[in-house]
Amino acid sequence: DLKYYIIESFNYQTRVGELFLQRLIDRNEDFSGAFVFAELWENIVDGIPQPDISIGLKKSQQYGIKNVILEFDLMYHKINYEVFDMAKICDFMKDKIDWIRSNISSESMIFVNFRDFSNTMTYHPERVWHVVNFLSSMPSDERISGIAYEDLGKGSVDDLGNWTKVVRQEMDRCGWQDGPLLTHVHEQWGAMHAVNLACLANGATGIWSGVCHEGAGVGHADTCTALLNLIRIGNTKVLDEYNCKYLREAARRVTEITTGSPPDPKTPIYGDRALDMLFGSTFAAKDSGSSLGEDFDLAEFLGVQKGVRITTLSSGEMIVFKLKEIFGDEPQFTAELGEEMKEKILENAKLGRKEEYNSAVGLAMLFDQAGGELTPSMAEVIDRSGNNEPHIANLIKRNKEKNGTCGMVETVRLMTS
Repeated sequence: DLKYYIIESFNYQTRVGELFLQRLIDRNEDFSGAFVFAELWENIVDGIPQPDISIGLKKSQQYGIKNVILEFDLMYHKINYEVFDMAKICDFMKDKIDWIRSNISSESMIFVNFRDFSNTMTYHPERVWHVVNFLSSMPSDERISGIAYEDLGKGSVDDLGNWTKVVRQEMDRCGWQDGPLLTHVHEQWGAMHAVNLACLANGATGIWSGVCHEGAGVGHADTCTALLNLIRIGNTKVLDEYNCKYLREAARRVTEITTGSPPDPKTPIYGDRALDMLFGSTFAAKDSGSSLGEDFDLAEFLGVQKGVRITTLSSGEMIVFKLKEIFGDEPQFTAELGEEMKEKILENAKLGRKEEYNSAVGLAMLFDQAGGELTPSMAEVIDRSGNNEPHIANLIKRNKEKNGTCGMVETVRLMTS
């Protein structure tokens, strides 16, 4: 479903992606949708970028990756922008675009990426205007595929929204109404997803990002979160373009592949706790603004079972729901007992006892503290969970002595203190 993808960022180093890329080439993989990053310029002498072809472009030619994203900065401290002015930068850019089409492929998809977009828009917005105007004013048969820009996490929602709007307006004014404008937002101050959506709302036509937020620094606004947010607020077009129901699983798998660990449990949308039932609903439930239905429920949309998380704010009803979810239906699991368990949670908290109530063992301990009698089915579930604390082990032993082994495992694992 993700037709286009970035496979590597080429530079003078031999990167891991190049080894992977060679293996794919040996398997005759199709790279028609693959993009690579390459520097627009590399060698700078006396404040002037030299006309050499960058290593990234040479590697693109070497590996046969025809689609290129040319990266550049408009506030790089080593460049004298008074001498190497915007007219010269645009000429330089046109020369490299022509080189790609002549030496890599006449059908290359080419984007340029404003790497320091936010800083330049803050201090020298005229530089961004000049490049956008130049690219947008090209004859339609000479234009590149689109424009990309990124924010390193410092820009506000209002700034990035407004900056995106004026870039889009200039593209439209010059006759490039169908020109793709892609955004990429890094995390820094906890605002990446809001900024990302603001850019999309103000004229960006897409994003370039990973399916999960892992990336440079503390990450970036990811595809999974962006697409599911678009669906949540009523964008149905993405449902036709992407396998949106698989996005959560894809984000989880890519996180594990790249980091060796599952996502942080509190990661929105694809963390373990993202679909927890709180106050009787999931975090994304009862979203009546969605055109997909009166109430958009993320768990229901993804076909994933909701989890009930027991906290000091849980109702007695939720606690009983959790009991039945883990241990099955039992006559003891009444609304009254749920309220007793709720009161016990609050009592433990007041006494400074840091208890855990979401595992089978933790919930059974709370059940016992509230006056419940451990049942054979509960003992069996707890026993299957592995080693148990002495208190729970004693409960299981006591139940075994009372009820025998019928319906229970023959051996009860006891963890010695």
